[in-house]
Amino acid sequence: MKLSVSIKPDADGFTGRECPTCERYFKIKTGTGVPGLTTCHCPYCNHIGPHTEFWTKQQINYARSVAINKVSSQLLSQLKKMERRPDPRAPFSIGIRVKGNPTPIAYYSEHQLEERVTCNACTLEYTIYGAFGYCPDCGVHNSAQIAGANFDLVLKTLDLAKTAAAEIQTKLVENALEDAVSCFDGFGREHCANQPYKISFQNIDAARDKIQREHHFDLSAVLTAPDWKFVSDQFQKRHLLAHKLGIIDSEFVAKTGCPPSLQGRKVTISESDVRALITHLRAMANALHTSVARV
Repeated sequence: MKLSVSIKPDADGFTGRECPTCERYFKIKTGTGVPGLTTCHCPYCNHIGPHTEFWTKQQINYARSVAINKVSSQLLSQLKKMERRPDPRAPFSIGIRVKGNPTPIAYYSEHQLEERVTCNACTLEYTIYGAFGYCPDCGVHNSAQIAGANFDLVLKTLDLAKTAAAEIQTKLVENALEDAVSCFDGFGREHCANQPYKISFQNIDAARDKIQREHHFDLSAVLTAPDWKFVSDQFQKRHLLAHKLGIIDSEFVAKTGCPPSLQGRKVTISESDVRALITHLRAMANALHTSVARV
């Protein structure tokens, strides 16, 4: 006996998937991505296998319960046909009565995830925990795509700042600087996550030196010397915001070469500088993505 059980997508058209290797959950939208593809990439560990390996435990339990429900329903139906009442006129008679209900179905609902992505390479729509991952269809890692989207969000913050009150405008611009640096740092860490070394891109000069030692690639080569100096100074400003409430100290003076007379004053951060920084960070992210292979 063979039964087919339909696994329906959620209200947004997404179907849950579970990696058979790392057992982590994600969702894909049927009808998007590569047509007719029979294999799937786990967005977390990049295990590759047929789609039939990626059913979730809840889906399997549901399908099993539907099958058992159908079989038990048919069995009860057949047994019901055997029911009979005892003959009250007979000196001895046996009645048969069948009681029971079909085995219940184990219904389930798909989970809500954190990041919704449309792959730039194959247009598959998928959702995952976290932000970074491999496309389940084409296998392209989304780190560069996510970085670009986050840089766009920072620019939108700057657009909002233009119409805000002065004190809010200053805070939004400061937040935009911190977000831009965090975006590049998050992208860089994710891109280098499987390398045999640890790296942080919040200290951009130290990160450049490590990348150069490990891969013989100069991250600053995509910029002019003055532009690299500008980027380095903006990262130092972010450090002041995060750890010194934006107050210039002797370390900032030494690393940026700003006048010592500014020590003790609040660092100046402009909207135009943050926009320029994002332009440079996009170029650096692209260079890192293309010049340092992801392993």
